[in-house]
Amino acid sequence: MAFKLFDYSLIRSTKSKYCISVSNSVTIEKSYALDCVLDGDGIYEKGCVSFIKCVNGTAYNIECHNGQVFNSITQDCDDPKVVPKPCGNIMDCTLKDDGHYPDLDMGCHSYYTCNSGTFLGHNYCPAGLIFSPENGVCDWQHNVYFPCGLKPHPPTTAKQDSATDVV
Repeated sequence: MAFKLFDYSLIRSTKSKYCISVSNSVTIEKSYALDCVLDGDGIYEKGCVSFIKCVNGTAYNIECHNGQVFNSITQDCDDPKVVPKPCGNIMDCTLKDDGHYPDLDMGCHSYYTCNSGTFLGHNYCPAGLIFSPENGVCDWQHNVYFPCGLKPHPPTTAKQDSATDVV
């Protein structure tokens, strides 16, 4: 079940007397991806365009809209211009193929997605991992090629041109 909310609206949790404050046009839906009973109430960053808010043991998936991203300082959706990297760093995807790209400014600990020339946002790699552009997944640094990882690229061999041996 999803709710569309605008400008500092409140949604009441069906399990409690408390309200969840949201702002900046977000979509909220009940989330089952996090165990709020074990993890406790609070805000849990999920990516640059969404986060999970736990209230009294219930997880709510909150998605930012209208070009806004998650601001880890205010713990809410915000204008990317005032949000620290990587979420506040909008990448130019106009000349890029669809896919995932390492964020070199963040040491490849995050990556961003381009689709049809549009920047869709950043995602974080799990702790201790970096993004591997060759495999399109987060991996250990020793398994990832430079410049993200420590692994040197294999040497390239020039192809022999048989046309140069013409008499």
